[in-house]
Amino acid sequence: MYVLTIDQRRSRTSTDRVPALLDALAEVPTVAPFDRTAGDEIQGLLDDPAAVRAALLVALRDGSWHCGVGLGEVDDDSWATGTRAGRGPAFLAAREAVAAAKSLPGSVAVRPPATADDAAADWAADCEAVWTLVASLVLHRTEAQWRTVDAVDHAPTQAVAAERLGITPTSVAGNLQAARIREERAAYPALDRLLAGAHSAVLGAAPGPETRKPGATNSRPGTSRNRKATR
Repeated sequence: MYVLTIDQRRSRTSTDRVPALLDALAEVPTVAPFDRTAGDEIQGLLDDPAAVRAALLVALRDGSWHCGVGLGEVDDDSWATGTRAGRGPAFLAAREAVAAAKSLPGSVAVRPPATADDAAADWAADCEAVWTLVASLVLHRTEAQWRTVDAVDHAPTQAVAAERLGITPTSVAGNLQAARIREERAAYPALDRLLAGAHSAVLGAAPGPETRKPGATNSRPGTSRNRKATR
């Protein structure tokens, strides 16, 4: 499982942004939905790396959140009444991760349980490193660039998007290039594979072909353990 804990930045000097973020995350598939756990913090339980990626991108776009991803097992049925009741190693790892995120430039940290081996820690560190790069693209995108990205996403062609925005097709192309949205989205498969690989390593299973890094063997570099895929 993946536990995602998201904590608001500068909450003591800003308005409560939790309700708006919960609305924005409502369409992300979860095992237990995102909910306010305490004060300005929310938490969700997920089982799909693509869903974790989608949730992180929503939070990063807002620019007001520290995000921690905890990997591993959760206590069965502890979350049946809601995420805030959840217990287990993944929840503890998410707590450590969100605390670490507060000192990272991308505000995203990925942590395995404290009992995980070095292979799991390596996978999580690799995952976190790529998220730092992607986060820098999202966090530095201007409102004008976001408007262009959204318009192109909802238009059949860039020319139609330009017409709706009231700008030239050349400006649309320039905004997309400056937004570096193509580079961001090209990283999505790698982000998903790294999240899945880190999770498999935590559970003591080798990432399968769909999660293995390009050029990697069945075992994690620097280890001799082969771990069977869990998904």
